[in-house]
Amino acid sequence: MSDDDDDATALRCGEILTCVAIDGRDGLRALEVDCGDDAPLTIATRAANVEVGKKIVVARAGATLRDGTRVEARRVGGVMSEGVVCDSTMAGWSGGGQGAAALLPNDFAVGAKAPRTRPRLDGKVTDEGEGERERERAKMREKEEKKAALAAKRAARDAKKAAKKDGET
Repeated sequence: MSDDDDDATALRCGEILTCVAIDGRDGLRALEVDCGDDAPLTIATRAANVEVGKKIVVARAGATLRDGTRVEARRVGGVMSEGVVCDSTMAGWSGGGQGAAALLPNDFAVGAKAPRTRPRLDGKVTDEGEGERERERAKMREKEEKKAALAAKRAARDAKKAAKKDGET
């Protein structure tokens, strides 16, 4: 997905208003989630880390996940689910547990587009993607420096051999 996605396909920040276990469905819960629309969405999920007041990444019915999967409203465990609680993979983030809700800091605005990279929950600002790119660049610089050092060592060895050979003749 690109940054210019329209409202229908974008992943959004939602705040959990209610969280109720669905009887007879092991681990399945019905959530009421405020996504900034006129009415809260009902979403069925097995994510264990959901509770009232947490902010999560939500894909509403009609949205397209970052892997290209289109979200549709459907009945899950007897509940009409109007979207999906996204895990970090669905949100396009690196790391995180599969099946665990992608959590957002409390200062994220309800209904705002979900961030492209995982935000820190401790309030510190970082761009995980940028940090990863910087680590890659540092790794490449180190590799180039090692190559240059090896080339210099070989050149010195070859010069020493040439000097020794010139001394013999």
